[in-house]
Amino acid sequence: MGQYIHTNKQWQKNDYISIPRPPPACSTWYLFRRNHPKGNEMADHGQHHDDVHGGAGGAVGASLSSNGLGSVGEQTNMQRFQQDRQALTWSRVTPAAGSALPPPRSGAASVVVKGRLYMFGGYGGGTGRLDDFYSFSFDTCTWEEVNVLSAEKPGCRENNGVVIGDSSRVYLFGGYNGTAWLNDLWMFDIDTQRWTCIQESSDPRPHTNDDSNSALGDHPRPRLGSTVPSRRFGYVSVVHNNKFVLFGGFDGSRWLNDMYEFDFETKTWTEILARGQLPSVRSCPAWAKDETHVYIQGGYDGVERKADFFACDLKTYTWTEMPCRGTPPSPRYFHSCCLYGNKMYAYGGYSGSERLADMYAYDFETNHWSEVDCTNGDCPSGRSSLVAQVYENSLYIFGGYNGVHVLNDFYKFRLKPVSVPPPALVQDLQKLINRPELCDVTFLVEGKEIHANRAILAVRSEYFKVMLFSGGMRESIQMTCGGSDMDSDYSPPIELKDVSHPVFLKVLEYLYTDSICDTSLEVGVPLLIASERFMLDRLKALCEDNIRREISVENVIGIFIASHR
Repeated sequence: MGQYIHTNKQWQKNDYISIPRPPPACSTWYLFRRNHPKGNEMADHGQHHDDVHGGAGGAVGASLSSNGLGSVGEQTNMQRFQQDRQALTWSRVTPAAGSALPPPRSGAASVVVKGRLYMFGGYGGGTGRLDDFYSFSFDTCTWEEVNVLSAEKPGCRENNGVVIGDSSRVYLFGGYNGTAWLNDLWMFDIDTQRWTCIQESSDPRPHTNDDSNSALGDHPRPRLGSTVPSRRFGYVSVVHNNKFVLFGGFDGSRWLNDMYEFDFETKTWTEILARGQLPSVRSCPAWAKDETHVYIQGGYDGVERKADFFACDLKTYTWTEMPCRGTPPSPRYFHSCCLYGNKMYAYGGYSGSERLADMYAYDFETNHWSEVDCTNGDCPSGRSSLVAQVYENSLYIFGGYNGVHVLNDFYKFRLKPVSVPPPALVQDLQKLINRPELCDVTFLVEGKEIHANRAILAVRSEYFKVMLFSGGMRESIQMTCGGSDMDSDYSPPIELKDVSHPVFLKVLEYLYTDSICDTSLEVGVPLLIASERFMLDRLKALCEDNIRREISVENVIGIFIASHR
């Protein structure tokens, strides 16, 4: 049975799938991940949440801007070599002295905004659920407790979702506070340091198809009895097109695969009737979002752990199961995933018997999973329900649960630098010189035609701007050359005198590339004279510098004579 391939905003059946993704060096893109509590026994709440709760959800989001991938192409070879040596290596992050290191926790919500990692709440073990709020500066390597200026703020909770909405606002939904599941919606403004409650927790109208929504149900019928999502954690959440979108989770008794959106303009919830290959009910998947899709991997449905992988087109809310070639991650949940370059990385989680410390990468170009060697350096212990975010070219992880202790250790894993091709603008522009099919002006020099581009010449030289775009001079040139119709598609060659063919080609080389190369004195001296004529001060300075370096006893007289012509 074939998969589906996305082409021109439609899904077509094919043996392979390719989902469009933004280029690695784009100025802004988003990273999200989820960590969840799990479990199939609602037993002693004194145990760690991973072992007692039916599902969980802790969403995080990050925005990478030009301080991340955009500068990779400008690095020196030595920098690349040093980064390659450090790639795929763990190291412990030691905060600066005096930092207010957050206490141990798992299931915390986190997001990266403006060079800082923000982390809210979580489960602190013996201290119960938390409502504290910390931030970490990647520049200064310091932790500090966020000074919230609003009187209202979210209460204690774990495994709730936090996602980035724009450059200064993050959103938090639901979670579990130790006694109840929640469905409140909050917004935190990074600039004003204030929380705003958009929607308080409430109980939606009863569903009419509870029997069809058991943990074993593959695709329960849409629950249209309510427009407000039920209380839950362990869901997937994103912000897209000014809407908060969530999928699935666990509400205390049922695993879900419903889908809702909250419109920030109308302040209303709407249930989404998703299309395509809808994932089965689950909580606790790892997930990641790019500009057009959200990806979810794994999770737990109350009976078994998952290893499947889905993508949802956020424009059409169409789900597609992704092909899983190679070596995919084993079934798990409470793990984390993130996007970097053209890959999605999945790390850690809980298999049902152990906390994991392995890492896998999914290549979107080849649709291939491969295990990543993450055993080098100062390696963290296996864990679930961790905070995981990418900043620049490293994956940062904080805390989580290792099966015995709730943690507050802090690590980073250096990913391989994204391969950015070297700049090719100069070489590409140089290819325009003397290409008749790509040019729109022709010069006649020593009886030979030379082709160029009006716009480039005009923005690079005031002389050519006046020549080509000043009505009077342009008309006189055309009349001299025999042209009479200003609107004619035919533009006769413009004859240039007192300049040689090789010298004018060098002038064009400079105008297109801002440099000259392989210039002998035979060309350099007349090129210096031409730079004066065409009002090119930088070219003149380059020629003078070249002549100074090449001058000798044998050629000084000739240069002196040429300079006085």
